[in-house]
Amino acid sequence: MAKKKSETKQDLSSFMAILIMTIGALVVLLISNTMVIISNPENTTVTSIVTSSLFVPGGDGSEGGAPFPMGNEHKEPRYIDVHRDRIIMYPGSFILPVRELDQPNNSLERFLEEVRAARNDEYVVLLVRPRAAEIYRRIAKAVRDRDIDLGLELFEEGREVDYEARHAAAVREL
Repeated sequence: MAKKKSETKQDLSSFMAILIMTIGALVVLLISNTMVIISNPENTTVTSIVTSSLFVPGGDGSEGGAPFPMGNEHKEPRYIDVHRDRIIMYPGSFILPVRELDQPNNSLERFLEEVRAARNDEYVVLLVRPRAAEIYRRIAKAVRDRDIDLGLELFEEGREVDYEARHAAAVREL
């Protein structure tokens, strides 16, 4: 007597469809990320966590300053508060209306030249307000053209900037 073979056929076509859709989604993610990188190859951000004067290499916090866990440990931040109609530069709270950005030797250009002269010790952090994207792009380009490190923080419309408190708060967070 011959033994009957037990054959079961499995249809894997539905699994293959799911697998193909997953691969397609991954390809779309890969292409979109590649396009972002290609469109902005110098997309670098320098964080503004704490001033380097309080950084103690290899320290435990008992030497007068907390150990520096991340961010820019060798440079001091200089801030530019970017509004839709004006910019404010810190320290000093110099206000420059946007309409004066095209004038030669304006206060922003002088500010950036000061930072450029000390670019080994300082960098610029842009505090960008709502509806200030166009002005942000102009200032970011001017900063990058001078080969200055650039950081970015988004700020709410009515939020006040207290330069001294920002420095002290950043130090306390460590």
